[in-house]
Parts: sequence; structure tokens; C-alpha cells
Amino acid sequence: MNPQPSSDLGDFFRFVGEKVHNGGASLSPEEVLDEWRILNPDPAAAQEDIAAIQEAIDDMENGDTGIPFAEFDRSFRASRRLPPRT
Repeated sequence: MNPQPSSDLGDFFRFVGEKVHNGGASLSPEEVLDEWRILNPDPAAAQEDIAAIQEAIDDMENGDTGIPFAEFDRSFRASRRLPPRT
């Protein structure tokens, strides 16, 4: 795995070329892009995820446990005019 994530188009172009050269030509463009994103994660997105998880942990530690899933599900389905869960 590459320790320094890259968003450079040239790096991606080389990555795609290597995939094609090494037998990856049968992969779809989406599959190649998915692999690129796994190998080159966005550090800002990871930090946002970590912050959101920490905020949820803090809320739980302060007594806010959210709402039961069944209640959320009923409300979500009603607001989008979806049939109730059976």
C-alpha cells in the first residue's frame, strides 16, 4: 500500500496502465477506480469519519443513546411514503 495517498491524475494514469499491462484489462473502469481509492484513501474524509464517530461516542457517554431503530424506521418510512416493515 502506498503510504502517501495521491490525487494526481498522472499517478492514476500510470496505475491504470499498470493494471492493463499486468492482466487487469478485464476489470471495469469502476473496479479500477475502487481499487485506486482503496490504495489512495482521502485523508480528509477519514478525519471527518473519525470526528463523527468520536462525536457519537461523546453523545453516548453523555447519556444520549439516540432513538430505537424501530422508531427511526417508522418515521423514515412515513416521511418517504414507504410501506411499513412487515
